[in-house]
Amino acid sequence: MITKTRILMSVLFSLVFGLLSSAIIAQTAQESAVASKILNYKLPVTRNGITITKVAAPFWQSEYPGPVIDVSSKKSGKTTVQAYQSLRRLDAPVACTIKNGIYHPWSKTQNSVINYYTITSVEDYRARKTVKLEQYSISEGDSITNVVYASEGFCIGNLKDRQIEFRCSDVDENPQEFKRMGAADTGASREQWLYLKCEEGHDAFIRDSALLKTKGAKSGVILKYGEVDPQGTKGGMEP
Repeated sequence: MITKTRILMSVLFSLVFGLLSSAIIAQTAQESAVASKILNYKLPVTRNGITITKVAAPFWQSEYPGPVIDVSSKKSGKTTVQAYQSLRRLDAPVACTIKNGIYHPWSKTQNSVINYYTITSVEDYRARKTVKLEQYSISEGDSITNVVYASEGFCIGNLKDRQIEFRCSDVDENPQEFKRMGAADTGASREQWLYLKCEEGHDAFIRDSALLKTKGAKSGVILKYGEVDPQGTKGGMEP
């Protein structure tokens, strides 16, 4: 009887341990997948026949990012826009039907956005010595790559396989501790894009300025930090 009980307990323990292990592995994999999506990354971009490596960041920059794009938000329905299969090369336009709504990172209305992107110049740095950067320990020779300005004087970059946030001036104005890798790209302008889920069944990219020029689209307003509204709202301000 004791032997049977021990066998049963052993089987139950193995089953529970196996389920817990599977859950932990699945959760870890999911967290890793989420973390990998938020890292800035390099992207070859072709404009006017010239291909240049840029950095793609999954957010719009600035304390008060703009524009706020009101696509017939006061009317139920959908709007068809011209978008692109890829923002790398603008040679594959596609029709993309999206939900009417307010298009902005702070929007709380139903819309068709998958994500917002900024395409900007490459900024990579290498540590000249072992230093402390905010709460992060940086060893001599470590690289902080794909640095992009976020807001309020802070930048976001990649340290090995994780994202870190720090005061921009602690790196780009600190040549004693950090060396910029490569020449600064001062000639190209920043681009902001929206990645959309189209009613036609595909996904597509549209630049913010192009969406704002779509028939029926207007500039919305920022009511306060973190809150946007359609055009004509009292108390609003242009971003």
